Amino acid sequence: MFKGDNFIGVLMVGLCLIVAGIMIWSIGTGERLTYNGPSWLAWLLGIIVIGGSIFGLVRNYRMRRESGGSGQWPNPSTGERSLLDRIRGKGNDSTS
Repeated sequence: MFKGDNFIGVLMVGLCLIVAGIMIWSIGTGERLTYNGPSWLAWLLGIIVIGGSIFGLVRNYRMRRESGGSGQWPNPSTGERSLLDRIRGKGNDSTS
């Protein structure tokens, strides 16, 4: 379950749960949240988020170009059907 590609997702869910808990606590107690840390930390986090997004986009583009540019799912050339087609009972043959 926790393989390489899932690790980032698990970290993001954990971060969202922590932030949600803090927000719910703030709403429940009526406390107003304030940030008293250094101002450079907000800039650093913003740079990391934007840089990570650009890195992911470039990496995805480069990997797709190097692998031959396979089509996205469902790829009609492989005969795969979408989830909606499977639910509606549409087959791969031309009679349905």
